[in-house]
Amino acid sequence: MQVKSKSAVVDICPDCKGVWFDSGEFVDFVRTLTESEEISPQTPQLFKPPAIQTVDIGKEQDKICPRCRQKLKIFNYAYDSNVFLDKCPHCQGMWADGGEVKEVARYLKEDPRITAIAEGLIQRNQTLEDLTELSKTLMDTNLSVLFMPKIILPLGDELVAHKFPKISLSIIGLCILIFIGQIIFVSEPMAFVQSFGAIPTKILKGEAFYSLFSSIFLHGGILHLLGNMFFFWIFGDNVEDRFSNLGYITFYLACGLAADFMHIFLNASSDIPAIGASGAISGIMGAYFVFYPAARVKLFFIYKILHVPAFLYLGTWFLFQLMFGFIFKATGVSNIAWFAHIGGFIFGGLVAYFRKKTIPVSA
Repeated sequence: MQVKSKSAVVDICPDCKGVWFDSGEFVDFVRTLTESEEISPQTPQLFKPPAIQTVDIGKEQDKICPRCRQKLKIFNYAYDSNVFLDKCPHCQGMWADGGEVKEVARYLKEDPRITAIAEGLIQRNQTLEDLTELSKTLMDTNLSVLFMPKIILPLGDELVAHKFPKISLSIIGLCILIFIGQIIFVSEPMAFVQSFGAIPTKILKGEAFYSLFSSIFLHGGILHLLGNMFFFWIFGDNVEDRFSNLGYITFYLACGLAADFMHIFLNASSDIPAIGASGAISGIMGAYFVFYPAARVKLFFIYKILHVPAFLYLGTWFLFQLMFGFIFKATGVSNIAWFAHIGGFIFGGLVAYFRKKTIPVSA
């Protein structure tokens, strides 16, 4: 008798429950069946190859194709499923005994537990390969390395953003427009920076609180701007995935404020204005460190392209900020607000940590 399913009309024997599929019907029928929650996947044994059964022709009765009247040929579906179906060599029709279609569906259906284990093993193996490659580069005894510039430059990450990063792009665009405006319309750059940069002594006197925000969008030169925006583009889009539009804007500004407060606290007597988005962007990097520790970051290192886990690159970056921060704090000769980077990174990481506890995310 004919029975209509979601994908095809198939012929079912009312006695043995066997099913005849005309050419092309079997694949669509099984694909639909695998989507059913009633079908549970097989649970294969990890690291143990399946025992493949051979066709025992002697135990099978000859079956005849109802369309072509030719003898059907028996075969092991997908070679290792151990589900034996009968197929017409002429019209490609297929016969499945009662229950065999469900067995094929179980064979084809992915087990999410096994998939998760496999993905974890692949990720760990890739991380091990990345670290091995990095150690080989560090231990390179080739004398030519001594004449190469010691450059560690991130080129990008391999984590695909789930939504269009319109807030990150808007902030980048705003910083660029403000910088262009500085060049075109500001006739006295030093006075402008004195007015809108964050000066610790002024802030502590209760003056120019607006500069805590305005300083985040100002930059002292084209390289300063491009460097900050480049880092922001690499890490900002994925962090934006974890916030609403308003939440991400608030988070970005809060990271900038945290960076300013750290800088002001450790430079209370300074009359030098601090400008730049690096403190806020450090907060974005701190959040990325917590949200996506295993994500791979592509680096240009000395003379090679390497892929390293985000926790390794960002963790090393943070340690360098600490080291240079304390060194230049002691000497007092740096024009970089190292502790603004440190404050932003710590604040962004803490916010991401508590957000991750309440709203779990995948690494």
